[in-house]
Amino acid sequence: MNNNYRRMLQLLEGIKQPVSIPRGSAGFYTDIKRSELGLNFAAKLDGQVHRARMSLTLTADQQVKIIDLVGTQPLIDLENANPLSGQGVSSFLVNTLINTLNNVLPETAVITGRLKAPQSLVLEPLAARRNFWRRFGFDIEGWGEGRERVICELGNLETYAERLLGSELTSGLDLMHQHLID
Repeated sequence: MNNNYRRMLQLLEGIKQPVSIPRGSAGFYTDIKRSELGLNFAAKLDGQVHRARMSLTLTADQQVKIIDLVGTQPLIDLENANPLSGQGVSSFLVNTLINTLNNVLPETAVITGRLKAPQSLVLEPLAARRNFWRRFGFDIEGWGEGRERVICELGNLETYAERLLGSELTSGLDLMHQHLID
């Protein structure tokens, strides 16, 4: 599995893909830092650029670890709502991850990640966060005080089509076959 993961990193380095959205412009790109893969989404809305990112790595025990998913939380700061929150960006990134890994890793590969405690239980109810991850097939394990872990074998994960910033339903990108589509 280690060889497949490393080969995937080589193939995915430097991908840039425009993404169609109804208002504004958007794009998807990858970046690689050592063994960490970054899946990045950027959208220019109302003159401002907003970014979201999911990063992952392969652990020593051969699990794919989601390091973080940032940029889609309800607030940018304590006063300003985030225009990427609730707009399908997180689903787009998770779907892209599932589509891509399905082409490279065995169905038994374990995908896992720790969820940080939410900024506010009022703005991000734990039930909504759990439901988000469950719709892809992840199991949720509690770690106390709002911290949780998502875990699932790759073969049990499914994409979940959702509108991305008001566009048509999308199930993300398949990065391993993207060069065939361009």
